[in-house]
Amino acid sequence: MLDHRLQTETGYPHQGLLDYTSPEVNQSTGTLQVRGSFENAKAGLLPGYFVRVRVPLRSEPALLIPAVAVGSDQAGRYALTVNADNVVEQRRVQLGQVVGEMQVVESGVKPDERVVVSGILDAVPGQKVDPQLRAPTSAAADPVAPK
Repeated sequence: MLDHRLQTETGYPHQGLLDYTSPEVNQSTGTLQVRGSFENAKAGLLPGYFVRVRVPLRSEPALLIPAVAVGSDQAGRYALTVNADNVVEQRRVQLGQVVGEMQVVESGVKPDERVVVSGILDAVPGQKVDPQLRAPTSAAADPVAPK
């Protein structure tokens, strides 16, 4: 659902639907191309008009890990986790948006897994560690640090 208004109007008196979003952001302008459909029974919208659009987003639960816990190599992005046997594992992750100093993880790490957030350079996949648990900064994250 979109709300929009013309330059001469206050508030957002018109509603419509977002029916297309480009899969990529234009790198040179930082814009995202979208298309919306609106009722125009009174012919108030004409080609060339500029409108201000408000796109309400619904909040959804998300898994957050500190952005410093995300690494990258030639194969893509990853996070280091510590399994039940206290062994470091490298997990390929799909990332979402950044929220402050936290990164949304769409896949690759589960909410109950322990993520390495400090001592990352000393943590080697396959190596046994003595994790030091820290209080998570978010209910969705449970960071640990190898010793």
